[in-house]
Amino acid sequence: MESKHKIQGPALLLAGPGTGKTYTLGLRLKYLIVEMDVPPDSITVITFTAEAAKNMRSRISDPEKEALFLPYTRQPSNILTMHSLGFKIIRSYPDKVNLQESIRLIPGDLEKSILLGDAAQLSGHGRSLGQEVATCRQFGDCQPVDEPKCQVCEIYKHILRKCSSLDYDEQILLAVELLEKHPKIRNEYQQFTRHLLVDEYQDINSAQFKLIQLLSEGQEDGLFVVGDDDQSIYSWRGGSPKFIREFASKVIPLNKSYRCHSNILEGSLKVVETFDSDRLQKNPFEYMVEDGPKIKVHNAPSDKKEAIIVRSIVQSALPSQDVLILVPQRQFAESVAEELRSNQIGFTTRANVPGIGLPLISRLNDWLTNPSDSVAFRRCLESFMERIDSPVPTKRARKAERIQEREGAFSQIASLWKKVLSGEVDSLWSSLEQVHEDHDLYTPLWEAFSLLLQQYRENGDIREFSTSLATTLSPWRGIKPFLGEVTAWVDSIRYSGMEGADASVRIMTFQGAKGLEAKVVCVLGLEEGIIPRGESDIPEQSRLLFVSMSRSINELHLFHARVRSSQVLMRNAFAGGKPSVEPSRFIEAIPDEYSEKVYHRA
Repeated sequence: MESKHKIQGPALLLAGPGTGKTYTLGLRLKYLIVEMDVPPDSITVITFTAEAAKNMRSRISDPEKEALFLPYTRQPSNILTMHSLGFKIIRSYPDKVNLQESIRLIPGDLEKSILLGDAAQLSGHGRSLGQEVATCRQFGDCQPVDEPKCQVCEIYKHILRKCSSLDYDEQILLAVELLEKHPKIRNEYQQFTRHLLVDEYQDINSAQFKLIQLLSEGQEDGLFVVGDDDQSIYSWRGGSPKFIREFASKVIPLNKSYRCHSNILEGSLKVVETFDSDRLQKNPFEYMVEDGPKIKVHNAPSDKKEAIIVRSIVQSALPSQDVLILVPQRQFAESVAEELRSNQIGFTTRANVPGIGLPLISRLNDWLTNPSDSVAFRRCLESFMERIDSPVPTKRARKAERIQEREGAFSQIASLWKKVLSGEVDSLWSSLEQVHEDHDLYTPLWEAFSLLLQQYRENGDIREFSTSLATTLSPWRGIKPFLGEVTAWVDSIRYSGMEGADASVRIMTFQGAKGLEAKVVCVLGLEEGIIPRGESDIPEQSRLLFVSMSRSINELHLFHARVRSSQVLMRNAFAGGKPSVEPSRFIEAIPDEYSEKVYHRA
């Protein structure tokens, strides 16, 4: 039988967790270059994350991994993420999509949301319509029609083009548009994708599917994709298992488990088998590792006690085994993190940077050093509008007249874009400078930011600048939030470095665990209302837990608490004190054959 990595495409490698998909992709790459004499730069490997691309490059560069090793001169230059590939295509022809050579990438969802709100108001609608457009763009299935959402989208794109900027989704959307409209450019890039290898195929959305189609058009025999519909967990941005389930060509299963032993993988599979009836049927797994202990399902009296139990598991595992602690949201990790800190146990985390005050000041610096950076300036204007003593009603306003007043104030801010969009001025700051006497809202805006700009350019007294900064932007609502954010930043560096870059304990969210593995895995927060959270998307939520559970190599610990604090659950009030919570229905799907329950007294 022909080796799986040698089969001619188009082919789908159906690879469950720990079945060696990265290794098989590496074998495919070496087979094409060494045995088939394919020019390396006619091969493109698309990974899901930049870390996965780095890992692939590292594997084929290691001479000790003889089966995968390729000399540097025979390695493809294109081993990258889908978004990086899209950006690369756009950067080659910025003029074709009305961009300048110095393309800026919007740094996050907050600024995208602000600009979409502006676009909604410029089209004559409420700011909330911008969020609907954001969701639509994440799915990547853009079919413009004459309706408000599409009008908002066009204005939003016009704003971005005037700022020579892209948002995260546009790296794919614009690349698709470019290749569709310009056959010569498509033919040029198809020379680099004569053989197109795509990892994590189960997580692509419609726009990414189109990009793959365009790049492999007419040379589908070089298409080789890898994925597992049981691990499709990105529906919130349009990712769908349908692309893998509807793959019409060769489907090749990988069913040897090199990571999980049978108790872990069989127990994990029962969750998706029970709650995802549309999943592709898989052949039984063959286990290449020795069997290990059953999955332990811990019934903890509270989240505080849960943290102590996790800490005890960590101490038992170290130093011979690494530990991965997975939580549904970041606040679920606070008790565990504090317990680890107090016991001098170092850990790393891919947590979002804590707080928004310091990132806001960084964006102010972007504008101060380059006043033509309209996106950075618009972010600062948002904070001016939301500052502590702002006359503008807050987001929490509920009375109709207050909501209308708030919309009206932000509509004035959105109007500043008109001069930019018409080409009358080259930046939002220039627009404000021209109209600062035309409206009661504009004058204090112009005065506040003129003062900051003057103080910055004069490099004067830091005390005066700090006072202006606090008055204009209100990065923090008080002393404690300020000190808390600074401490969190310092801690994120200090504690992540306690055991260096290779710290043996990691804390991640379920979503962030994609592609990871550890000898010991603890999964927290397995309660109804948390996972699954509501009754929608039960199949995907079961897949999310499956992905989390199947990160484990030796030991898997699942946790649910009988009581969880309101600070963790982020609810405002509970009748009769702290809530009691029920174990997740997903736990009940795991047979006793593969699991054992552990009850912890209060």
